[in-house]
Amino acid sequence: MPARVVVAVRPVSPGALPPPDTGPAVNAAMLAAVREELSPEASAWLHDGSPGGPPARPFAVTPLLDEHQRAPNRSSVTVRFEVGILFDDIIGSMFGALRNRDRWRFGSTDYRTEAVEFVQAEPYPDLLAAATASPATSWAFGLVTPVSFATGRGDGARRQRILPEPERVFGTLAARWLRWAPSVAPLPADVEAAIGDHLELVDTRLFTTEYVIKIGAPKRRGCVGFVRYQLAAPADVPPRTRGAIDALARFACYAGVGDRTPSGMGYVIADPDGDGSASSARPARRPARPA
Repeated sequence: MPARVVVAVRPVSPGALPPPDTGPAVNAAMLAAVREELSPEASAWLHDGSPGGPPARPFAVTPLLDEHQRAPNRSSVTVRFEVGILFDDIIGSMFGALRNRDRWRFGSTDYRTEAVEFVQAEPYPDLLAAATASPATSWAFGLVTPVSFATGRGDGARRQRILPEPERVFGTLAARWLRWAPSVAPLPADVEAAIGDHLELVDTRLFTTEYVIKIGAPKRRGCVGFVRYQLAAPADVPPRTRGAIDALARFACYAGVGDRTPSGMGYVIADPDGDGSASSARPARRPARPA
């Protein structure tokens, strides 16, 4: 059951501001809180992965954001971070860990918890069934934090792919669904072929920016702004497969899009009307460059 939790916080010292790049700090603070709630084995699995394997990352976080989807400043009315949880077995423990923590430290700034809320939660089978019952053929997103993809091993020099092309966006969403959804909510076997053969990018208002994923490490580049996708020749795509693509679009608001979502990249919101929600996703601290 993918779930989304919003943690509203307030600085202990009124007017105090966090460091400019809070994604890594939110990741570290959230893992520290969860470590106190889970068993040592589960905590090690979440933080370090299975022996010989990569760390398990059944979650996505945001950096600290204000009511305008920007880094907090002195005029911000509210401050929050969000956690998307993708794996059924840890939802209760992670929510409990977030709810039980009354103080947070991001950089050198202390925050007090004001509220912890479940804002969305849908069982995987229900998410798939609802989308299949009346599937959309067009999807639009506001990219609030930078979306980026990286080339894999064996693909030459390590490079960053900053454009949110539909094959990459929906392909990575399908991979996350297959990793974390239970067996009772399988995607159709032809969903990857439909993504590659029928999805197209039809509208963009994008800007490139950089994102700190680890203090001292090279910054990642990515795009923020607005994107719209649509299904070309939808009548040629079976209804169940159209529904699965629609479910993946809804899943994006829990899982995030692209690389480094556990560190705050790839936070997206549904923006079906392109009515300005995406424009607030432009970086506040530095001029952006048109993509």
